[in-house]
Order: sequence, then structure tokens, then C-alpha cells
Amino acid sequence: MVEIVLTADRALFTDFSGVNTLGFGLCLPVRLIPSFVEYRILAPPVPIKGGRAVHAPYALGKVEASLLAAGFGRDKVSIVPPEHLEKVVDKDTKVIGVHTVDPQGLAPVSWTLRVMTGGGKTCTALEFEKLMYKISRLKEKYNFKVIVGGPGIWQLRGLEKKFNIDVLYEGEAEITFPIIVRKLLNGEDVPKFVVGKIVPPEEIPTIVTPSRNGHVQITRGCPRGCQFCKPTTFFFRSIPLDKILKEAEVNAKAGAKEINFVTEDVLLYGAKGLSLNSEAVKTLFEKTKKVVGKYGVDMITFSHVTLSSALVLKDAVKYISEIDGLSEDNPLFPQVGFESGSPKIVDRYFRGKPYPWKPKDWPWIVVEGSKLLNENYWYPCLTYIIGFPDATPDDYVKTTEVIDRLKEEGFKGWAFPLFLVPIGGTRIEGKAGFKVIKGLPNEAIESIIAGWEISIDFSRKIYPKIIGKIKNPLVKKIIDMLIDKAFEAMENWVISIRKDPEIIERNFSKVNIRGVRGLLSNAAKVITLGRKH
Repeated sequence: MVEIVLTADRALFTDFSGVNTLGFGLCLPVRLIPSFVEYRILAPPVPIKGGRAVHAPYALGKVEASLLAAGFGRDKVSIVPPEHLEKVVDKDTKVIGVHTVDPQGLAPVSWTLRVMTGGGKTCTALEFEKLMYKISRLKEKYNFKVIVGGPGIWQLRGLEKKFNIDVLYEGEAEITFPIIVRKLLNGEDVPKFVVGKIVPPEEIPTIVTPSRNGHVQITRGCPRGCQFCKPTTFFFRSIPLDKILKEAEVNAKAGAKEINFVTEDVLLYGAKGLSLNSEAVKTLFEKTKKVVGKYGVDMITFSHVTLSSALVLKDAVKYISEIDGLSEDNPLFPQVGFESGSPKIVDRYFRGKPYPWKPKDWPWIVVEGSKLLNENYWYPCLTYIIGFPDATPDDYVKTTEVIDRLKEEGFKGWAFPLFLVPIGGTRIEGKAGFKVIKGLPNEAIESIIAGWEISIDFSRKIYPKIIGKIKNPLVKKIIDMLIDKAFEAMENWVISIRKDPEIIERNFSKVNIRGVRGLLSNAAKVITLGRKH
């Protein structure tokens, strides 16, 4: 008798064919992703066993753990993939909890890809709508309550009625979420909008259901204070090492190929504010490697790192590379916030990121930090922002100059421009709007192109190593063919917008390859369009 069902849409409830970076493909407009590519390659289904997912998005695992720690029985709570909800939800179901990240396609990567490809509903938005439609139909039949939480709920304010949502839940789950669920089960009134309390790290329970692709959280929040970033609004904490090791073992036992640390900056582990702790970082990797090595796991990856942290903890960077056995054929691909090459913009919007250096030193930090990462086989994706409220042509020129300097230094990695998104709850919310190409100065367009050019060049060299992790030979072959066509289309896209940025709305917005017929005919059109320009 399952009373509480936890789920997420298909764009989240998948393992991305074992390659996390493929998940970014789901941020594209639906019309640009053939159905078979989305559902067989980018977001293959997660199997179930005994009515439960064999692995789940990490956030759902933490919510489940919170409920179990609060006294809910294991038989009362189940994490279920969206395509299996009808098999599990019944008259005994009282609450469905939904995890969401990008329900309206407004997150920075999704918004940027929409702007740069001519618009349209993203796969992330489509999958959320499909899930909520399914839940609404089940709700009419069984009359349960629906709670939606996660980093994407800012996109849903005012849409509660449309999606039949009873409670929007913001913030951490461990303390407050079980209280809200218990009240709903008891028929008590609950606010329509709930903010979860900040949780002391020692009170954070460990996951029971293995997380997709070996995810394990090692820090929460960020002390750097960037105005455009949501994690900086959360109190910074490092998760106790014993909890990390326990979760790593849960994943390794379940067959994870690697352990992937979830963090805003892997080198902040064990830090007191911005006072870094090299020994804590080394111990984290050493002990995790020892625990999971018994199960044949020999790779520990992570999501993010900061360049200033790397320059401070050079010894830790080297240590991680050595313990992971990194090489040209076995590199890491962390995400890194570059943001802007203009010290003025740094000073106004993310002055904590260069610490212990000053905003004026940021261009040097970006170049030298990137060189350090490359020397240790870390090939980062540097993201930078187009559309700060008071950015001038000179600010964009300074960003382009840093990218050009990286190119001169032989940078290995990506430089990916993101259009500014005033994410709900951040300090920049209300100070800026969603940025688009129209009205941007030529210097901003050149800055965008500079990043795309260096990224396309590196992608052609590195993508065989990335898709090499895909075990299914047929899937690997299909991706290889699609990527080759995508590179040609992107190169011609760059040529086109340099000459005429409005071609995106005029021509590229009409491309639709959702079906196989559209894929074949429109691929040729996109390439031809670029050649004409």
C-alpha cells in the first residue's frame, strides 16, 4: 500500500545513456530533437523492480531518505519513473511529490538554446507538461495531493491551477517536507507555498535508492555570493565524510561506473567560508576511492569547480588527477563559471568569485586557472553571460579578448555563452529581464561567436572520448552520425549569424526535425542556409 509516490519528468528521470552531458540536449527545442533520439538516446527509460525505480535522480533519493528518517515506512514510499505511474498509483496513494528543474524551459541553458535556434518549447518543458497531465488524470480518479519542488519551481508561480498543483515547495527537504506530507495525510490545511528549513549537515540522511550515474552530494550552497546564482542563497555546508562514503558505497554496490560528486565547487569541500582546506579535499577523494574501489569503481568525477579555487589548491588539483589516473584519453569535464572578462562586471555581479584575488585580476585568473586545469587533464566548460544589465560594448570586447587569449594558449575545453536569466530568488531578479539577440551590440555577437568557435573546434577533437563511455554499439553509432551533422550545422550557423543575426528568427526558427522525414529534409536546409551566407 504505497501512500507517497515520488517522481519526475522524463527529462530528469533517466541516466542520459550513462553520459551526463547528453542531458543538455534536452534543453533544445522539441522541434530540433527527433523523437527516437530523445527517448532512446538522450532520455532512455529507467527500469523498475517491485514497483520501484532501480535508480533515481539524486534529489528524489534525498526526499525519500528524508521521509524514511522521519518515520514513514519503506512500504509507504516509492520512487517511480513517469512512464510507470499508472502501474503504481491507486486508491491508496495520498501524495505525489514531483521534482522539477526546468518545467517551462526558462533555465539558462534552455533559454540560451531557444534564443539561438529560433525559439520553441524545449524538451524539458514538454516532458514536464506530459507528466503533469498524466498526474492530473490520475488525481481526478484517486483524489491525492500534489507537491512540486526543486530548483525549477520559480518557473511555476502562478501556474499552480494550470498544472493542478496543491503545494509548491522551495528549499531543502529533510526537516520540513516530511512535516508537510504528514499534515496532508492527516487532512490538515497546508500553505500553497512552503519554504523548507535549512538543514544542519549532520541531520541530512543518506540515500537508500541508488542515484543515477553515481551522484553523491558533497557540499550545499556556495559562499561566493554571485548575484545571478541560486545556490549562493543557501547556507554553505560540507556534507560529513561518513555520509558521503555511505552514499558512494550504495551507488557502487548497485553497479555505478563512477562516483560523481555534486557540488558548486569541488575544491570548497571542508572549507570555512572561502578559507580552503586542501587536506579535506584530498582525504575526500582518497577515502572515497578506497571504499568504491572494492566494487570495481576507479573514477571519481564532479560537476563544478572554480578557477580561483584551483589556483589556490594546485596541490589538490594535481592529487585528484593522479588518484583518478587522468590522461589525454581519460580526462575530466567540469563546469566552470567564467561569466565575463570585464573587471567592472566582476566587481558588480560576482566579486566573490576571484577571491583571494581582486576583480581586476579575473582575466588573469581565467587564463592561468584554465591552463592549470588543462595541465592536469581537466577540460572545462567555461560558461559566460550575455546580457548583464549595464554591460557595454567594451565589456563584451574584454570577454572576447579573454577567449582569444585562451585560444592562443591552446585551451582545451568549451566556452559557452549563456543569455542572462533572472532566476527567481536570486539577487538579480527584478533588476534584469530575459536577454535575447535582438538589440545586442555587434561586440556581444562577436563574443558569442568567439565562444562557439573555440567550442566547436574542441568538440570535434574530444567527442569520440565522450561517447566512448556509451556501451550500446548501435546507440554509439547513431550519436556519432548525428554529432557529425550537428557540427556541420553549427559551423554554418556561426557563419550565418555573423553576417545577419536576424536569420535565426527568419529562417532557423522554421527548422523541424522531430520526425524522421523532417530530420532528413531540414538537415540539408540548415547546411545550405549557412553556405549561402
